[in-house]
Amino acid sequence: MRRWIVPLLVSLLSACSAAPIDPDLDERPADDAVVLDTRSAAARAQYDANARFAKGYTARCAPTGRRPRMLVTGFGRFLSNPTNATGQLVSALVPAAEYPVTARPAAGEVDLPAPQTRVAVGVVTLPDVGEVEVCAMILPVYWDLAAILVLKEIERFSPEAVLMNGIASPRQDLWVELGAVNRAMVLPDGSDVLVPRPPAGQTYAPLVPSATASERALPSLLSWDLVKSAARDAITAHGATLEDGARLDALLTGVSFGGFPRDTNTYLCNNLSYVVGYAMDHPGRTLTLMQASQSVQGAINRVQVRLTRDHRAVPRAFMHWPSTLRGAHLLAGAEVLRAALAAQLTASREGARPLAGERRATAKRP
Repeated sequence: MRRWIVPLLVSLLSACSAAPIDPDLDERPADDAVVLDTRSAAARAQYDANARFAKGYTARCAPTGRRPRMLVTGFGRFLSNPTNATGQLVSALVPAAEYPVTARPAAGEVDLPAPQTRVAVGVVTLPDVGEVEVCAMILPVYWDLAAILVLKEIERFSPEAVLMNGIASPRQDLWVELGAVNRAMVLPDGSDVLVPRPPAGQTYAPLVPSATASERALPSLLSWDLVKSAARDAITAHGATLEDGARLDALLTGVSFGGFPRDTNTYLCNNLSYVVGYAMDHPGRTLTLMQASQSVQGAINRVQVRLTRDHRAVPRAFMHWPSTLRGAHLLAGAEVLRAALAAQLTASREGARPLAGERRATAKRP
């Protein structure tokens, strides 16, 4: 792996069933996708594997209709992170979504996305709420692919809230992101070969090129203060939990809102948050995602996905967690996650409308 990528990513991260796909759509000119540079043989091979998996993926979370439904995501390994605390956190919440322990392949080999993906439905008991069905997803860290998988599950599962999660600094507040931006930084994803290709004269690639100027900064939707308060109280309640002699509250130091918008938060977490939020805000619209920079005849060169139901009022947000949560801290972190989910579901059930995230400056650099 190129030596300059790891330190730069560390710095930036510290800041950091669908409707059936119509095969005819694949031949339309693409105007709505982040473009991935597929000019090299290695990049094209990785792209082909990702595109086949994305297009062939069938939603796995089937609702029973008997309980409230929520969708929660975390990520798997990527680049210098052999494990990912948020994927392990989701697994701690829903054990049926067993964390995928995989190793990076040898240089030049394709890093298949299927072994890095876990999806399962579990019944989770939330404080003051009771039993809910949670669609738990552990996602591969690849441009646009994670968003496609989540959108397919949203279409089938129709959750009452969507809470996405990623890692940032080794120790920090739980950053509740107020929104996402229509930008992708020009850096490799977890494959170390797929990179967004920006338009001529630009230093970044738009995630949804047809989004309007007013949608450049896309607010998330949540009962912000209630979720923040519940998560903070849970951290206080479990703060003394020890792992390797360290308290949980020495790593997970509190709860705060991330600055919004901020152009330093334009890696995979932002990609997932923006594309999912945009699709939820545009029911019935077909999004063209994962566009290859060079089309290959007979191959998949883009992937379309569409939400047919109206999810515009459904709460959705992204949270950044410390990257060093392990062992007992993960179990305690799952309790913090339960508290946040319970707060949002309680607010929704009591008729409180979730609010759009407000623009605000970053108080301390996430």
